[in-house]
Amino acid sequence: MHDSVYSPRQVVVRQYIDALASHDASAVQFAPGARRVENGITTGRSGPGMSKALENAFYYRAILAIRDIELTEMGDTVIARFLIDAGVRGRPLLTVRVEEHFFVPDGTIHDIRAKLRLRLKR
Repeated sequence: MHDSVYSPRQVVVRQYIDALASHDASAVQFAPGARRVENGITTGRSGPGMSKALENAFYYRAILAIRDIELTEMGDTVIARFLIDAGVRGRPLLTVRVEEHFFVPDGTIHDIRAKLRLRLKR
């Protein structure tokens, strides 16, 4: 990641995206009461809980690669669009189209609203 091409809010979001693939959440800057909602379902209820999930949860461990990352910023919100290739034992099984809206008012992620769409590999 080249921090110089991103705004400070976008850097915070890139740290999260990078952690999805690396499973190392040490650089991710969550607010303590951060929350994540995916396709209408709450999947994260605290910053520490989301950090732990990024490092240990099986559904993040299935991520093989993240690509085609696009970031846009509107006020305190950063919108990230990207593709995730996921699979088992290094074998790609599906691609997930992701759009996440990050509320980053003070240099930490307070809220993530995610929409995911799956596409099976053939």
